[in-house]
Amino acid sequence: MIDSLFKIFNNLEISWIDTSTEIVKSKAFNELLSIFPNLKDVFQEGRDKDEDEFQRTIRHIFRLFKIFFLIKSGELFHDTLSPESSSLIREKLLKIHSQNELIIPIILIYHDIGRLDNKKEHPFYSYLLISSRNMLEPFKLSDDEKLLINKVIQYHLLFATIYTGESTFYGIYSLLNDPEFNKLLTNKEIVNKFIDLLEIFTYIDILGYSYARIYDHYTNYYDEINIKLKNILNLWPNKEKALGKAKEYSQEWIEWRIAGALRIFQYVNTKPYLTKEFYFEKIKDSVNMDVKEFNDSFKWDAIKVNYLVNTTKIQVKYGLAILMLLAFGKFFRGPISKNEKISNNLIIFWALLSKEITKRSFNKNDRLWNVHFMGLPNWWKWDRKFKNELNYESLQYIINNSTQELDNIKKEFNLYLDFTSIFI
Repeated sequence: MIDSLFKIFNNLEISWIDTSTEIVKSKAFNELLSIFPNLKDVFQEGRDKDEDEFQRTIRHIFRLFKIFFLIKSGELFHDTLSPESSSLIREKLLKIHSQNELIIPIILIYHDIGRLDNKKEHPFYSYLLISSRNMLEPFKLSDDEKLLINKVIQYHLLFATIYTGESTFYGIYSLLNDPEFNKLLTNKEIVNKFIDLLEIFTYIDILGYSYARIYDHYTNYYDEINIKLKNILNLWPNKEKALGKAKEYSQEWIEWRIAGALRIFQYVNTKPYLTKEFYFEKIKDSVNMDVKEFNDSFKWDAIKVNYLVNTTKIQVKYGLAILMLLAFGKFFRGPISKNEKISNNLIIFWALLSKEITKRSFNKNDRLWNVHFMGLPNWWKWDRKFKNELNYESLQYIINNSTQELDNIKKEFNLYLDFTSIFI
């Protein structure tokens, strides 16, 4: 299979993949379907539902495979990544790929097919499609390898969202409560392979978008996330101890998590002044007398303990854009200047949300909270107009009036924040 895939993508130019409107009519697309024939019906069903999403998914898949082979051959050039960092990523890929050449390509081709059913929950829907239709049966894989692929696909956003601050290490709660995943936990070698696959997949997945940029510092932080996730999972079968370690790591990363709204993950160390401490100070400096929630106590360590403690359990779903808006009052995708002021709305949001979750948890204090944002505009079409101002009162209203559901199977809460009152 790997040789057939190489023949398809070797002669394709990335520029063609990024710009062509003829990918699904191409010889390459038909050849890809001949390798994965069970995708034919899935793709057609998806195309019938949403042509634009289908085209986006196919373009992404094509770019993923091209990036995969460029990394594998040592030919990847990325303008914000040094040759040394590219080499480190290649070493990681070759190590995991050498163990079974089928696994990474299968993950790449199937990981996003759930977007054709449900964009926001696509990792789970991809897993559901694959498992319910037995789509891995044609391949020579052991039962453990099939389960490994299924779970990498189901949780393929975990690594990236911990890094961006949308999730925390406590997000591992979902895996520890997954009976299928528990079968993998009995074998530490497979657990470590799962984390390594998540990491290398995340590199490829990011580079699978033409506009994406990664920098040298990514390799250091990804290494840290990799080690921490392994440390947590290797505490199994002591689930309580594993969750305790996950909470500890999440607490240590609170500043980083909040600074995700400032895009610390992308720009830290890309300029001399853009240190980790610089970003953290910007967050701390945003706390002032206008933050009523803090009762005149503005020492950061006290704020973390008294007002942000339950943020570790919060996993934000597709919330980076609104968090950026809370931080700046506008979209701000570049590196921040030395004199940039951060709105206190960002800290207000996290403090109010932590307080609300504490109140609603009752005797289920260990439960995970998935936070969903409703009533947001299409950011690409938004006219930058507000119906009401984002401030303490409006955020308190939204959070206090949020609705919740308890998923009794996953043992997780879902909290829905409705921003209809803010946006026109």
